[in-house]
Amino acid sequence: MKRLVVLLVSLMMILSVASGAFAENSVTMPQDATAEDSLMLFYDAGMELMFETSNVTLDGHAEFSLDGERFKTADLHYIQNYTNSLYQLKLLTPRRDGTQPDRESGYTIIANGEYVYVIEVIYPGVYKTGTTAAQSTILRRTVQMNLMTDMARLLAGQAENLLGEKVLTVQPDGDGGKELTVVLGEDVPELVNTALNIFYQFAAKRYFKTDYDQISEAHMGSMDNYMTVTEGILYTTKSVSLKRANCVMQVNSLGQAEQLKGDVSLLLHTGRDGDRQMDISFELHVSDRGNSFVGSFDPAEYGVQLIR
Repeated sequence: MKRLVVLLVSLMMILSVASGAFAENSVTMPQDATAEDSLMLFYDAGMELMFETSNVTLDGHAEFSLDGERFKTADLHYIQNYTNSLYQLKLLTPRRDGTQPDRESGYTIIANGEYVYVIEVIYPGVYKTGTTAAQSTILRRTVQMNLMTDMARLLAGQAENLLGEKVLTVQPDGDGGKELTVVLGEDVPELVNTALNIFYQFAAKRYFKTDYDQISEAHMGSMDNYMTVTEGILYTTKSVSLKRANCVMQVNSLGQAEQLKGDVSLLLHTGRDGDRQMDISFELHVSDRGNSFVGSFDPAEYGVQLIR
């Protein structure tokens, strides 16, 4: 349900791992802080946002391209108000015949405790309802999720194990906070790509129901065999590697995440189509901590009625 959120905050985690994977002299920072302390500040900020923040608003935008052709644009508005939440996702997909406008899809999901109400763009005027476990944070913890975050923290603390000429800059943002700039090129250490694949496969299973332990490379087809580009990527990609990244993350004076933006290029190593390149440009803004509100679902407010 929270795929765009997951993508952006997962990139936070991956970049935090990458940040910790380089020697201390690769980092520019104020003289009163060590490299490890400064880099772990951003890792901790990402973890706090995802798993410990119960009242916050997120606004995000992302564009996805495959081999230079845009295949999806996503706009997100998300509010967490303890066990109430509002998740609005607007998706634009180019039409196969190239005509305009783009095809619109997406949904609005309101959760009031364990009760969930879903309004889909393609079914105007109606909504569906159901139940789920009440959730008071952006992402939920599980045994496997805890393993993922523990692994990320361990990797981030192993700066001495990998060397490189990458440049990471931590500097004051002029407003009491700090800003991390990450610039990675094609010589990304293999340990970072291995971590990236572990997170990618975990997210694919949890949010897209794609279990790579059940997929054989010998039975992979071509991307052209699938109805959508997203399906083609999920079912034909053996592994991914980071080609380049240019990202900026900001935390405020309290060490809380405020913004993440940048551009990332991934190489998709497929079973039949060779290497394909996926480019992602994204931005995520965090606001209204402690002042975000979501009320009880009111069908009249959205002009919808329960689907029969």
